[in-house]
Order: sequence, then C-alpha cells, then structure tokens
Amino acid sequence: MNAPLAHWLIKQRADLFPRWTTLLNHAPAVVASGMGAYEPGSLPELDEQSRVHPDEQHILLTSLYDSFIQAADGEMASLDEGMRLLRALRITSGEEELLGHIELIARLRRAVWDSLAADVTPGWYQIGVEFDQLTEHATNSLVSNWVSRASSTNRELQETRLLVENLSHEAEVSDRTTLHVSRINEISQGLSTTFDQTQQIAIVGTKLAETLQGVAVVIWQRDQHDCLRAAWLWEPDMQPASQTVPDWCISIDDPNDILAYAFRGSDMLITQELDQATQGPWYHPASVVLAMPLITQGRASGVIALQEQGGLVLLERSEQEFIRSAASQAAIALENARLYAEVRSFNAVLEQHIAKRTSELQVERDTLETLNTIALETSSTLDEHLLMQHSLGAVARLVEADRGSISLLDRETDQLVVSEVLGRSENVGYVRFPLGRGILGWVAQHRKAALVPDIQADPRWIDLPEDEEDQHTRNGSMIVVPLIAHHELQGVLVLSHDRAGFFTEEHLRLVEASSSQIATGIHNALMYKQVEQDLLRRYEMQQAQEQAVSQSNAILQSLSDGVIVCDGFGSVITVNPAAERILERPLEELLIWNMPELFRRLMGRRADELPVESLLNDPTDAQGNPQVFSAIFQIGTRVVSATLNPVLSNEKHTPMGALAVFRDITREVESDRLKTEFIGTVSHELRTPMTSIKGFTQLLAMGSLGPTNETQREFLGIIQNNAERMIAIINDLLDITKIETGSVELDMRPLHLAEALSNVVMELQPKIQERSHELSISLPPGLPLVRADQRRFNQILLNLVSNAIKYTPRNGQISLDAREVTLDLVPEVLHEGLKTGGRYVQVEVRDSGVGIAPEEVDRIFERFYRTENPLKVEAGGTGLGLALVRPLVSLFGGRIWVESKLGEGSSFRFILPAL
Repeated sequence: MNAPLAHWLIKQRADLFPRWTTLLNHAPAVVASGMGAYEPGSLPELDEQSRVHPDEQHILLTSLYDSFIQAADGEMASLDEGMRLLRALRITSGEEELLGHIELIARLRRAVWDSLAADVTPGWYQIGVEFDQLTEHATNSLVSNWVSRASSTNRELQETRLLVENLSHEAEVSDRTTLHVSRINEISQGLSTTFDQTQQIAIVGTKLAETLQGVAVVIWQRDQHDCLRAAWLWEPDMQPASQTVPDWCISIDDPNDILAYAFRGSDMLITQELDQATQGPWYHPASVVLAMPLITQGRASGVIALQEQGGLVLLERSEQEFIRSAASQAAIALENARLYAEVRSFNAVLEQHIAKRTSELQVERDTLETLNTIALETSSTLDEHLLMQHSLGAVARLVEADRGSISLLDRETDQLVVSEVLGRSENVGYVRFPLGRGILGWVAQHRKAALVPDIQADPRWIDLPEDEEDQHTRNGSMIVVPLIAHHELQGVLVLSHDRAGFFTEEHLRLVEASSSQIATGIHNALMYKQVEQDLLRRYEMQQAQEQAVSQSNAILQSLSDGVIVCDGFGSVITVNPAAERILERPLEELLIWNMPELFRRLMGRRADELPVESLLNDPTDAQGNPQVFSAIFQIGTRVVSATLNPVLSNEKHTPMGALAVFRDITREVESDRLKTEFIGTVSHELRTPMTSIKGFTQLLAMGSLGPTNETQREFLGIIQNNAERMIAIINDLLDITKIETGSVELDMRPLHLAEALSNVVMELQPKIQERSHELSISLPPGLPLVRADQRRFNQILLNLVSNAIKYTPRNGQISLDAREVTLDLVPEVLHEGLKTGGRYVQVEVRDSGVGIAPEEVDRIFERFYRTENPLKVEAGGTGLGLALVRPLVSLFGGRIWVESKLGEGSSFRFILPAL
C-alpha cells in the first residue's frame, strides 16, 4: 500500500465517516444485527447487556476507520486487530454475526467509492482499487477468525459431552452403592431386633428381593438330617400372597446339585450353564445361578440361591458384593440366634436359682454394713462434701455400680446441680438439670424412685454435651432415688452401670433404704452451712451499713444544696451546713423545729405548697410513684427553691420520713428576668424599624414613589415578604415574653369552634390548594362553647394547621376534628390542675406528614427547636409556633399533647374547658 490512500482517508474522514454511518443506518436486518441496531422483530429478543450503546458503537467504528488508515500506511497488523475488536459489536452468534461484520466492511467500501465518484481527482481509481485490496484482506481476516472460534467451540463441546457422560456414570455407580449400603444397614437393623430365625430369614430374603429386581431368591437351611431345606422363597412372577415355601430338600452330599456343591465348598459360585436333569425342582432353565453359602466361624449353616434370566444383575460385581455382605450378616445373626436359644434352654433355670440365693445373702450382709457406715458418717461430720463422698462410695459398692453422683437442689433456680461424682473431685457444679427434665428432673419433680433398665430406651433420657462424654453415663442401666429429709427435697442420688438391665428391684430397695439417712445428713450439713453463712452475711452487712452511714454523712456535709431530713413523725433528724447558710438560721434552731413548723416559719401561708403531713401519710401517687412537691419562696433578698421528697424503704416502699432540699436560685431568677426583659426590649425596638421598612416597601411596590420595572418589583416583593416574616417572629417573641412575665392581656369570651375553625381554614385555604392537600373537618352537632381569647385561639389553630400543611408532602391528608371528651382520654401525666368531673372540648389536628421521632416529641414545644425531617428546609420557620401554642392553651385552662410516627404523620390534640 502507499501513502496516497492513507492521506486520502485522513483528508476525507469528515465526509466519508458520516456517509458510512448513514449507509449503516439504512442497512438490512443482518447488517444491523452486526451493528447492535436491528429492525424490530428481525432478530431474537436480547437482554440489555447484549446491546451496544450508541457511544460505544461510535468509538469502535472510529477505531476501525483508523485501522484502515494504518493499514493503508503499511501496518496490516492494526487492521487484523481491528477485525478482532469487531466482536465488541456482537449481539448475535454464528453466521449472522459473520455476515453482519462482512456487510459492515462492504458498506465502508461503498462509502469510499461513492466519495471518489463524487469528487473525481487524479489517481482516484487507483485509490479505490487499493482500498478494495484492504477490504478483501479485512474480509479474509474476519472469516479466518470466525472459523478459528468455531473450531475451538466445537472442541469444547466435545470435551463437555465426554465429561457429562463420565459424571453420569459415576453418579449411577454412587447411587447403586448408596442403595446397597442402605439395604445392608436395614438388614443389620432388622436382624438385631429379633432372635427368631424365621423372622431373620424373612428379613434377609425380603431385602434381597427388593434390591435385586427380577431375581428369584431361595434361602436354604441345614437341618438335623444333613439336608438343605428351603426356608424362604421369592419368585418375580408370583403374587406375594402365593409365595409359599415348597417342601424342597437337597442332600449336602449330592455331587451334582450346584447348591450342595457351594455348601461344601464354602464359597460363592456363579454359573450360566446347568443341566436341568442334574438339578432339583428349584432350578429355572437357561438362568444364571448364584449360590452364596452362609458361613460363620468356618462352618456353613445354609445357602442363598439366586436365579435370573440373562444375568444382567447377578453378573454385576457390585451386586455380588452386596449379596456377599447380606449373606454374612444373615449367617452371623442365625448363628447368634441358635446359640441364644441353646444357652437359654439349658442354663436359665439353674443360673436363676443360684444367682437368686447368692444375691440374697450378699445383699443382706452388704446392706447392714452400708447402713452402719452411712449412719456413722452422718453423725460424725457436718462437711457436706465429705459426707456425700463417703456415703456415695458406700452405696455404689453395695450395688456394684460403675458410676454415681449426688445432685443437690438449687432452690433459687429450681435446678439440680451435680455436687458429688463418684471417684472425681473436679468439674463439679457445672452440670444442671431443671426440674421435670430428664430422668433426674422427673424423679425430683415426682419424688419417686426410678429403676431404668436401659437409659437410651427411656423416653425421659436426655444426652449431655459431647465434652461431658467421659464423665457421665451414656448407656446401660440406672437407679435414681430422691433424697428427702423433713419432707423437703434435698437432691437426687444416681447410680449407673454400663450394662443394660443390670440393676434389679432388690438393688432399688437397698438404695432407697440408704437414701433417707444420706438425705438427713445432707440436710443437717446444709443447715449448719446456712447458719454459718447467715452469721457471716450479717456481720458483713453491719460493716457495710456502718461504712454507708459514714459515707452518707460525709456527702451530706459537703453538698452545696441545703438538706434537711425528718423522721416519720416530722421531727428533724439531720441538717447539713448548706441548709444553715441558705435559710439563714442557726443549726440548733433548725434541729429543734419539726419539718411542718419549719415550712410555716419560712413560707407563711404558702406552707401548704409543701405538705409534709400529707406526704408522710401517703408518700406515693395512684401509680405507686413517690410524690414530689416543690415551691419557690424568698428569704430576705434571696430566692430559694425547695423540693420535698419521701424517704422510702428499699424492700417494701414503706415511708420512713421526708427529705427537703433547698437551693439558692437568686442568680438564676435574676438572669432569667434580665433575659426576658432584654428579649422584650429588643423585640419591641425591632418592630418599629421593621414596620417602616414594610410600609415604604409597599409604597415603592405600588408605584406611589415613581414607576418601577419588573425586576425592581420582584426584589421589593422579596423585601416585603421577609419584612412580614421578621415582624411575625418579633410578634411571637413578644407574645412569649408577655406570657412568661405574666403581662399578657386576654379578652376571654365564649367562642363557637365552628366559626373559629372556618376562619382558620379560609385563611389557609390558598396554602392547602397550593400543596394539593385533602382537608376534612368533623364537628358534631351540639358541640358546647369554650371560653378563650378569640385572637389567641385563632393563633393556636393557625400554628397547628400551618405546621400540618408545611410538614405533609404534596397530595396529603389533613383533618380537623372537635368533640366533647372526659379526662379518661387525656394522658394521665397532664391531669394535674384539671377538674376531675369537668367537661372539656378536644380539638385534634391530624396529618399524614413526615412524622416526629420518639426522642424529639418532648422537645418540639421548646423555643427555636426544629425536628430533623425531609421537609425542614422547604417548610422554613423559626421553631417559635409550638413554643407559643402550649402556654396559650395552658392560659385557657387546657392541655396539649402530640402522638406521632415517623413516615406516617402526626396528631396534635388539645382540650379546653367547655361551658
């Protein structure tokens, strides 16, 4: 290639590239599929990940165009790389992808020739021929890459198919092996449940027939006449009801019968060619026969014969191993059953008589020795551990127990705690059994002894954690008896043996006879220990009490607040130095007076605000909480805050006296007065200039002082709105200041709630419509009047409804409800100061807004406090509205509260006395 073609491609990029993309946009479906832009319905539906974003498509086409320029300059490798990168435009697979990419290059070739024909210059034909060579090279590169990828994909598919076939075969072998193991386990479990040979043979035969589908099964046993006699039969073509065992008999010395031969050879035989004339009636012509002798200790006791047409099952190595395992299990079980029958028949009676008499003599002697040992232990020591150790060892020797323990009852938790273990002194006190749980819990709960022949078969048995396996019984038999003394349960005595069924009723009787003395000794030892602990505890409590009194006196003397404590009769018993300083009375004078007399001298007629006698007689309120009284009074130039609390006992909350705390709050009162005066003065001074600003702004906006343009009017509107907002804030501050200083003037008169609500709704209707809220009002007929200041009442409603509008997202719901209520519907914490039998009208403002977090509900009535919510910035405000609402409601003799949930809305309710 030469430089003219590369130079021409660079020069014509601005014209050629759009021409190329225009041809692509009008390409048929197969081209479009290669570009990632196809006609609807022309290709299968693809997910979003398979489509190429237009920006990515433009980048790839630009890169492809640059690769043609580099190839025209002699760098053919860049063109090959560009053809490889065309896979980034892929949304289909196979031949459609290849055809689309070839058509993509063809469209570029067409765009080149169209551009050459539109602007004929010297050498234009040569440029077109050279570009054709480039497109031919690019097409060959595309086809080569596609063929290479197709070959690789085909090779991977072949390898995957072989892998799947291997996995399928291995899974089939694994499933068959699992089935065989399961059947062997079922045979083993079935044989272990019975010593009846007939049942054992039926179990083995049934499992063989179920596993080896289509195989005939006959089990033969050797009888006393040295013959193999059929004991069980299964024929695949016979119904289960007709599977009767014929009276077939084969001599074990028969030289021709294959079963007799296998019996003598003591090994498995399998054959496919047998002469029917030489075999017995059991043989099926043209069948594969497998004969498996039943061998135990080198001696055959029978034969399992299996037959199958074709031998597809019996010739399998895995099936033969399964048959061998089943035969081995059957042989051992049959031999054990035979031995068990012989032993039971020859020795049962003789052994029972000998054992009974020997046991009786031994038990009588051991019982007397054990009871004597236990009696000596219980009378000679009050150490419970030493007592339990010796007594447990003596009882265990008496009944030949392998293990034993004593668990004592923890009366605080109602649990049995292992307190002594036979032969062990460590790890005691960690294992616990709740009453009613396990064998120990059952014995303790019912106070009855239990003889457990096999603990694993007892439904009351529970296994302990694995880390306790070496220390506690997990199988065998057990004796559990309760330890009862003076009609009280002390604990449980446990004895166990590794052999199931070891203990007898006689063992149980011996242990029960010993348990009463052990229980009495443990009771005496525990009583002694309890008395000793009580004496030590009382001494420690006395020491702690003396130390607490000393610390309390030191703390009381160092307090900066004055403290006076009186007893249950009102007599002063303690006064700290701070009380002497704050009350300006000598210590001796304060100690002489009683508490009621002291308050009368300090407060005069206001002494009823701190009712000492009433508090001493009834120290708690209706909810059982201690009553607290407080008052503020003056002593000379000092302002003193007094708080009166009852002193109650910790156990029964009975009154022991009263405690009065005095605090000098002169500075706080003066600071609060100065703060209120400052806010009132500043607010009043700010209102005058703000009124002037608002008035002159209105004159400018109305054009009274000359014409204004649109921008100026917009700015004047902003100034006017903010001036009104500032005046509203100043008015709120002045109102709050007047309320706090008690200088607010109220025009109290009867009001109709319907009229007040309608005025507020009419004033706020534009805001409600602006936010597309749905407003509902519910007023029952005959609603009584309320007594309030009309302007202030409207101010309360405006603040509450305005907040509901601002803090409710658009298209929300706002409701206004009013009804007559009793104090039962008012939160109990707000009842103070309200008449119990009075009539009240409740007004509720409910919205579906953003809600209030539980931790912020108690703070929303504070000045300048605003909750954190998504509409905080949009709603605006200063946080003074609710701070003004609550004191106004209180001035009208009412109460206000709120219920709210985040994301669900808020409900503000207030009550006013009804007329």
